[in-house]
Amino acid sequence: MPLMTQIRNNMTKAFAIFAVFFIVYIVLDWGMDITDRKGRGAGGRDQIGTVNGTNISSREFGDLLKQQSENYRKQTGAEPDDETERQLRSQVWNMLLQQVLIDQELNRIGIAVTDDEIREILLGPTPPEMIAGQFRDSTGAFNRAAYEQAVMNPQNREAVIQVEEQVRRQRRLEKLQSLLFASTRVSENESRQRFEDQSIAMDAEYVLFDPNLFVPDSSVQVTDDDLKKHYNANQEEHKVRPARKLKYVFFSLAPSNIDSTAVLTEMGRLLDQAKGASDFVDFAKTYSETPVNDTTFFKHGDLSRQRESAAFAARKGDIVGPVADFAGYHLMKILDEKKGSTEYVRASHILLNAVSGPDSVKQIDKAKDLLKRARGGGNFGALARENSDDYGSKVMDGDLGWTGRGGWVKPFEQAAFGAKVGDIVGPVRSQFGWHIIKVTGRDSRQLKIATLSMKVKPSTKSTDDTHSRAQDYAYLAKEEGFEKAAETSTYQIKETQEFVKGSVIPGIGMNDAVVNFAFDEKLHALSEPMTVTGGVAVFKISGVREEGVRPLDDVKPVIRFKVLREKKMQKLKEQVDAFHKNLGPNADLAAAARLTPPAIEQKTGSFKAQDAPQGVGRDYAFTGHVVSLKPNEISKPFEGARGYYIVKLLSKSAFDSTQYASTKNTLKEQMLQEKRNRMFSDWLTALREKAEIEDFRDMFYR
Repeated sequence: MPLMTQIRNNMTKAFAIFAVFFIVYIVLDWGMDITDRKGRGAGGRDQIGTVNGTNISSREFGDLLKQQSENYRKQTGAEPDDETERQLRSQVWNMLLQQVLIDQELNRIGIAVTDDEIREILLGPTPPEMIAGQFRDSTGAFNRAAYEQAVMNPQNREAVIQVEEQVRRQRRLEKLQSLLFASTRVSENESRQRFEDQSIAMDAEYVLFDPNLFVPDSSVQVTDDDLKKHYNANQEEHKVRPARKLKYVFFSLAPSNIDSTAVLTEMGRLLDQAKGASDFVDFAKTYSETPVNDTTFFKHGDLSRQRESAAFAARKGDIVGPVADFAGYHLMKILDEKKGSTEYVRASHILLNAVSGPDSVKQIDKAKDLLKRARGGGNFGALARENSDDYGSKVMDGDLGWTGRGGWVKPFEQAAFGAKVGDIVGPVRSQFGWHIIKVTGRDSRQLKIATLSMKVKPSTKSTDDTHSRAQDYAYLAKEEGFEKAAETSTYQIKETQEFVKGSVIPGIGMNDAVVNFAFDEKLHALSEPMTVTGGVAVFKISGVREEGVRPLDDVKPVIRFKVLREKKMQKLKEQVDAFHKNLGPNADLAAAARLTPPAIEQKTGSFKAQDAPQGVGRDYAFTGHVVSLKPNEISKPFEGARGYYIVKLLSKSAFDSTQYASTKNTLKEQMLQEKRNRMFSDWLTALREKAEIEDFRDMFYR
């Protein structure tokens, strides 16, 4: 095979070999003319954007987008929908931006590679594998003489020039990498601390003094002077970057009832055919819009609630459906069933939030009354809808679905797993309040299921109708005004919270085009219809804030909350100190807590420093204090995220010096790579924030 052909066929392999660190960020062929340096595309129509005056051509963007879309099809077995296409376009745009920015920075710094360096790399002791690999025999031995003869052969000059360009670019990147990471190190203390965080297990019990339970709001006074004092003392907290707010009218691209009915009708037709098919799996693979998995056993919690309920209510051999959920419509055949090692419980509950002061007794009495009514034959679902403070589950009649051990907080789990199906138990106290629990199922089965799925997507007509309505409104908004046009058309106006460049737009998500509009235009500017997640929107810039310190009036609610908590904590401190003073070295922490309601006593169970302890969550102050204790030692009171804690360390595993010695080097290398990744990401973000970027994607894509 000619050398030129060999190199072209192995170009992808070459990139994988050469890209050591930057492969995470630079996934494109650096040989592409993405900067349009050859002069093509002087007119704006051939540019999809510019970066500091450097053009990004629409042809290169389109070619790479096509490649990414094809990769998506190969990986998922499905066509990318409109939202996925938008995400792919955003990914490609960001990849191209990064590539141009890095190329520009290489030129600015003046990082160069001489011809002598290239010759040394090509003819040195370890030549590039992209061509050296073509001169290895079946044992892996390298034929040096044949390699050098091929490199020096004038007939291979075109191929060698291409290799030289790739080597030159990669060598420039390596030099940049050396500059960026010259001072990056991982110390012995850092690696040892990481090892301890990952390997040393602790078990503790603690008492939580929640200021919201001990100190009623009515007993604390927060004055305007308190707010001003806190504001003036914490100016740094209120410094802000430039930010924008947007009003918008959203036009959903959700499928219409006609679209949904069409898919349901098609699924009904497929169901009739499936019943007569000799092999459901082959049938499903032919018609399903998503890959068919016929080898996995599913347990409770692996499927959507709708699919789970239908599948686990069926028998082996049954074809179930069509079942609708957020992903579309599904036909499922139960291929097999087996008993699993994990038991799952399904439960519903009524939650009454914990309250402080005299009202706590009323809350307990209400919980007892609800328990009595539920056990007396009252409709549990109706009682949950009318009384539960858990807004996430009350709309489901209190249903929490199936959960294995560890899925609920400890007191709830103990009560639910200790009850029989049909039992109603409680009131059970947890950190969230009082629970009345009804156990509705117990199961350890696992099912092997083959699923034929079809998504419900908006038809072309539905999509066109949506864009037309958005376009009509945009025209009317410019003629009559944004608010008047919405009122005339009976459209709802929504408004985002403030957002900064590079962040998620509240209610919209990540959207470069919308961010560019918000920061490039002036206050009250109106946009053309813009594609966003799930639809199309027309925007108006409703707020512009430049860099500075937010006014006191804007942050008063946040400051009031902080000051209120500080004053509650000050009042609570005396009680906590008195509680701790009465504890001896070997005190029974749980017994002492029970004598001091509404203190909460709980055990963490086994956890490591990198974990979130049971009932505590991610609280670095809590974890730091536990780590510093010796077994059976009781801590002094300390402030955590939820209040004051007193902790007793029950057990702590020993430091394994042998294991640390064997893993230290690997751990250091991993931490070094993490530091380098963060450094490179921060460096690239800084480049992007300073760059002058023009984005013309909306001229090419709807």
